[in-house]
Amino acid sequence: MSPHRITKKEIKEDKFVTYTLKLNEWIREHLNHVLIAAGGAVVVAVIVFFIFSSKAKKERNAAELLGKAGIELQTGDLGAATGDLQKVINQFGNTESSGRATFLLASAYFYARDYNQAQSNFEKYLDKFKNDPLTRAAAQAGIADCYMQKGNFLLAGDNYVQAVSLYPEGFLAPEYLLGAADAYLKADLKDKAREVFNRIIKDYPNSRQVNQAKMQLSEYL
Repeated sequence: MSPHRITKKEIKEDKFVTYTLKLNEWIREHLNHVLIAAGGAVVVAVIVFFIFSSKAKKERNAAELLGKAGIELQTGDLGAATGDLQKVINQFGNTESSGRATFLLASAYFYARDYNQAQSNFEKYLDKFKNDPLTRAAAQAGIADCYMQKGNFLLAGDNYVQAVSLYPEGFLAPEYLLGAADAYLKADLKDKAREVFNRIIKDYPNSRQVNQAKMQLSEYL
């Protein structure tokens, strides 16, 4: 597999991709008290983009409520955010915003350390929304994060690997693999960890994770 470098064109194709990547980076940091790493300017840009790009009234109303929930997440008002996100899901189930709300609701629950609810909503996203491989990979990694927090390291590792299979060209793929190797080491599954480290080295030689993979491979295996 040749290394993939994300381009500006790819980022511009869908502003929600940018938002998702930033949120996914937050998930990977595990409760680092910065809810959305993108910052206020990006949140506002996403809100404006979806309000004015949504032609149908239903989608526009859903996007407005989703934007409100995004600001609530930004300010740490999890109660209001989860309520508004659930409204988007319940009232606008056939809109694109419903999928985004499902993903964000799962992330909000993860931040609140309700890992069962977080995992349930990540799974709902994967079951219902099929068109965005980037966000699907992030949701699968979110499930892996939940298993990590619950101490089920084998399932955590397996789900990180599954996240990579959903979008192997994504620039977060080697990060997911690094998470898988860490999970397998915690589960004392050294053969699986070795396999994953070698995969990072082979498939993502230009990634920033490759040096860490080499170091951990020589140190632990």
